[in-house]
Amino acid sequence: MKAMSQKQRMLIVSAPFLCISMLLLIPYLTVKMGKTAGYVTGFCIYWFLFCLPVSAYCSGGFIRLKEIYRQKSNITAGMKTIYYFLALVPCIATFFAVFKNIAPIAGFQVFILALVFGMINGTLEEMFWRGIFNKIFNDHLIWAYFYPSLFFGMWHIALYSAKGIVYQGGGSSLVGGSLFMGLLWGLTAYKTKSVKIVTAAHIITNFFAFTGLIYQNWFM
Repeated sequence: MKAMSQKQRMLIVSAPFLCISMLLLIPYLTVKMGKTAGYVTGFCIYWFLFCLPVSAYCSGGFIRLKEIYRQKSNITAGMKTIYYFLALVPCIATFFAVFKNIAPIAGFQVFILALVFGMINGTLEEMFWRGIFNKIFNDHLIWAYFYPSLFFGMWHIALYSAKGIVYQGGGSSLVGGSLFMGLLWGLTAYKTKSVKIVTAAHIITNFFAFTGLIYQNWFM
């Protein structure tokens, strides 16, 4: 690869900077503000002060963010279908591991909160971790795929450090599962050059997972 551009260098630095910053910030917020306010505030900082503005800057402005959904791939339609199916595997796994047992007792309010949270998180995370890295680094396997997938998993260490928040399956499930999903969705985005399907899969998976998280931490 040729000498890196300023935007490429910014993306490379931004991933570890995010992970370290949130690892320090989320425990602090959940202690000082309480687990509910601190957890939500931490996510808002992550979404609206990091994922969205960094993606917009590297894309060339908010208007050009739509370009991450229009990238072209040379693989066949049949191969795309296979990758799209693989992207949905976490949805199926999370449905049976979490949602199936929680859904009958969760209630409408939990569903609404999980859906809103899942839509925002799934959309903005895929925009940053898959969409913008693929756009800026294109066919570079390391920087477009492996690097963001690794740090996507590592950022969840910060979530596990939130004080008072209980995760079903513990830290290994949260971080290990996120790393697996990052690699799977990253591969799909890298091969198909599309984040539409992985965004949908991420939203569905988050809806199932956050239904359990929200019920277990705030409604039990």
